[in-house]
Amino acid sequence: MGTGTDAARDIAPEHATLIDNMKEQLLIAFLRRLGGTLDMPVSEVDDTSTLLFAFSIDFDKRIFHFELRKKQ
Repeated sequence: MGTGTDAARDIAPEHATLIDNMKEQLLIAFLRRLGGTLDMPVSEVDDTSTLLFAFSIDFDKRIFHFELRKKQ
């Protein structure tokens, strides 16, 4: 995870900073959507190695679309 951010850090450090900031904002927004608190076992986090996090932006509607995908 983070290989895209690492690549951006090598090419355009300011873009990597924006990506890092956006990740924190996304976590805050997800947690707020879940009611503001969440308890999660470490094992559930550890059990994500077969998944990828993907997102796209609909600029006309001004919305993010998030999706979990299976690694191939």
